[in-house]
Amino acid sequence: QPATVAVRFDRTSITPALAEGLADRTTGRLVTADDPVRIASISKLVTALGVMRLVDQGKLNLERDVSDYLGWRVRNPAFPEKPITLNMLLSHRSSLIDGSELYLVPLGVTLQDRLADRRVWDAEHPPGSDWFHYTNLNFPLVASVVERVTGERFDVAMSRLALKPLKLDACF
Repeated sequence: QPATVAVRFDRTSITPALAEGLADRTTGRLVTADDPVRIASISKLVTALGVMRLVDQGKLNLERDVSDYLGWRVRNPAFPEKPITLNMLLSHRSSLIDGSELYLVPLGVTLQDRLADRRVWDAEHPPGSDWFHYTNLNFPLVASVVERVTGERFDVAMSRLALKPLKLDACF
């Protein structure tokens, strides 16, 4: 049985509402609201908060070609003249797709190598169109841009930009 935890919160408090299942299957220890959990795609929201802090500081422009930040060309091969922007990446309109295991960037493979695989690009919808496709692969690109402009490892930058200012006991 998977562990399930729910909390109620407001500006002043966090109260456990539900905690059931095991935190540790080997010992049989029950889960509590204080156990760390993987928050999965909620990390995209935190990433967006960090990016917007950098936009506010004038270090990032949501409409600038991400190739300018990365130092290598990012293009959908079907639309080679259409730049990819942070706005497109954050809003899942970059034309990247990642069904199956395509969102993974395995050890020994660079992000640039992964993006050279035509299977990660939608050949029918150009970047920036109204077509939306939820794509995890957008966010390693966003993280790489953050690293380039801050000079920090992504998790360190997100801690400084988003987690610590919000007083969140969390990490990437």
